[in-house]
Amino acid sequence: MLKADHEKRLKYDKKRVKEWRKALTQVGKISGFTSSPDKPETWFIEEIVTDISKKISCASSTYAKNLVRMDSCIRELESLLCLKSTKVRMLGIWGMGGIGKTTLANVIYERLSHQFEGCCFLEGLKSTSVENLKAQLLSMVLSDKNINMGFTSIKARLHSKKVLIVIDDVNHQSVLETLVGEHTWFGPQSRIIITTRDKHLLTVQGVDAIYEVKVLKDGIDIELFNHYAFKNNPPPGDVMKLSHHIISYAQGLPLALKVLGCSLCERNKDYWMDTLNKLRKIPNGEIQEVLEISFDGLKDDEKQIFLDIACFFRGSDRTFVRKILESCGFFVVSGIENLIDKSLITISDNGRLEMHDLLQEMGWHVVRKASPKEPGKRIRLWEQKDISHVLKRETGGEEVEGIFLNLSGLEAMSFTGKAFSQMTNLRLFKIYQSNLWHTKGRMKCKLHISDDFKFQSDELKYLQWDEYPCESLPSDLGCENLAHFSMPHSHLTKLWEGQKIFGNLELVDVSYSQYLKRTPDFSRATNLEVLVLKGCTNLLEIHPSLGYLCKLILLNLENCINLEHLPSICGLVSLETLILSGCSKLKKLDETALTDLPTCWSEHGNVQENSRNLDRIGEFNSYDSTIRHLPSSSVVLRSSYFTSPHCALASLIRLNLSGTPIIHLPCNLERLSRLQRLEVTNCTRLQALPVLPSSIEQLYASNCTSLELIVPESFCKSFGFAGALFGNCFKLRKYQSKMEYAAQSVASHVDPTTWRSIYDHFLRANYAKIVELIQARRIQVKLSIANQRPEERIA
Repeated sequence: MLKADHEKRLKYDKKRVKEWRKALTQVGKISGFTSSPDKPETWFIEEIVTDISKKISCASSTYAKNLVRMDSCIRELESLLCLKSTKVRMLGIWGMGGIGKTTLANVIYERLSHQFEGCCFLEGLKSTSVENLKAQLLSMVLSDKNINMGFTSIKARLHSKKVLIVIDDVNHQSVLETLVGEHTWFGPQSRIIITTRDKHLLTVQGVDAIYEVKVLKDGIDIELFNHYAFKNNPPPGDVMKLSHHIISYAQGLPLALKVLGCSLCERNKDYWMDTLNKLRKIPNGEIQEVLEISFDGLKDDEKQIFLDIACFFRGSDRTFVRKILESCGFFVVSGIENLIDKSLITISDNGRLEMHDLLQEMGWHVVRKASPKEPGKRIRLWEQKDISHVLKRETGGEEVEGIFLNLSGLEAMSFTGKAFSQMTNLRLFKIYQSNLWHTKGRMKCKLHISDDFKFQSDELKYLQWDEYPCESLPSDLGCENLAHFSMPHSHLTKLWEGQKIFGNLELVDVSYSQYLKRTPDFSRATNLEVLVLKGCTNLLEIHPSLGYLCKLILLNLENCINLEHLPSICGLVSLETLILSGCSKLKKLDETALTDLPTCWSEHGNVQENSRNLDRIGEFNSYDSTIRHLPSSSVVLRSSYFTSPHCALASLIRLNLSGTPIIHLPCNLERLSRLQRLEVTNCTRLQALPVLPSSIEQLYASNCTSLELIVPESFCKSFGFAGALFGNCFKLRKYQSKMEYAAQSVASHVDPTTWRSIYDHFLRANYAKIVELIQARRIQVKLSIANQRPEERIA
């Protein structure tokens, strides 16, 4: 009837009638809503409105309108969701607080929700019980407000339904177990999105992919700030520079850019200046509140580790920090992993601990809150003005556990016994100067240390004091728990007298302490792993107890130019690195030090060393020392170690003898099966090279002006001298004719036994015998010597 009347009104406009017929036919094919006598008509109308709203939500999305150049992020998220796959897929969105996880999840939800039979976006989890969240999820997905939970399970109601579910800001595994336990709970093509600050929750849940939201860079942060501060208009000239300072402060964190941008919108220059100055002293409360949520969720042990890193160790090596904090009783390995998972810290490519500037500021704020007005009641002190206040007014209490004082810019500072008298729980103490290497010509801070100065804490684990001005340590220095002792560039003439119990001491660094003459008795420092005496130019004596430190891994004596004698180190069974470079007076190692072989090659006396207990050593440096000969089982001189028939050094990779007056190398050098690099540059007295191991990749022998004999190329097939330098090795050319004698007779290879025999005769200058062996064995010797330019290589 409607159709007939309409045709009559249109006066038989055939074209328009045809269009209407087509439209009505299409509408008739669309599945609609069916009213039911079981439900009120108002419910039926609400269902229609909800469906229409869902379809038009994308066009009017508040989140989408406020996104700035985030298309690539959205595309990547949709790619990870694999929307064409029929399988159920779970996606985790992970990042620090305020990074934009919820915003991205909302945009994805609004873009995709119309493609699913049921949808749900759950937020505000902290204020709702898990059971209520379960009811809310089913109610939203099934569009039924009167869900009877009873014995209803999510799997039973949704296992055949294509659904899109977003669970925002999850911080407990129980939430995921209850709401989205397994993939099998949902119908084909369902998609589950979880946002969280804790990556480990996603790993345990077994999500199919994790998308890490990162800070904004490449000008996107500027655009986002301008969007809120200037409503996308060009910034006024008078606040242009100030806006760059604000953006720099935010460090690409979307929350900070939005909060600060909104607060500065339509404000004048004075307001901007005041806000910027305030931020330098007091962090923005709204931003801090969001960031502290992650901190509040940490365990006590993890909180202490985070605060130590934020206040003291940001930018420090991960292993170094682990050692120190483990000595404080913290469970550092798991603690750092959890902090990484919760996006509170990161690890740089070179293994250093890093964090976002605003997270560090949040950590500082947490520490200051404990005692806003009196820094002497805080656990950690790191700012000059606070430490100066505490030391001058002597207000430091038992609460203080750590002090890191940077002396740069200070003219003077006093340390008295009274100022430290109440700091009975001090565990970390560091005095340093950040511009230590750039202070030439500038005034350094003058330190005044009273005669009664001492640490009252027996809890001291870490002590570093650059340029310590006194000749000796406090007589009653608490040392039972000390693990790290570092006083580079100190004025110490001695460390301690007699035997002191250092049961936990692992590192001693007194490098460049030019007044230090002798080392102390180390016999009670049984856990010492690292000893650095580098640059102690007046060091004359090393206590014999050093040789029995069975856990010592590194011993650095570089540039100890007055050291003449190194005691026996046969007990250093864990030693991996020994550095003697620059020890210009060191001529003799203790005859029990490295080898018990009877042979020796010294012009001025025996050099016999016992290496049976040193088979872990991986670096031994004696560049520019005066050691002239090495026995068949000898220590390496710059970065490696030699071996004897009785000792296999599997860890040796690099050997550097450069600059030493060494004449001969051990015959059994080939036993170093992992040796990759041999350096004998500037060894002007070196006469010959023995058989080298097949692992050799690089050989540097430039300026070896006495070198006459080298291993034949054919014997080092894996090396081939492709990485060899023989610049200015003039005698190689002189003796080339002798070494190439009978080279017309080509052999397929040279066996090591023959070459060792040639090498032995060479050492006795028996050239006739060498020629005889070459003729008998038909050895091919082919040399191409670079006489002038070190960069030229042997063919």
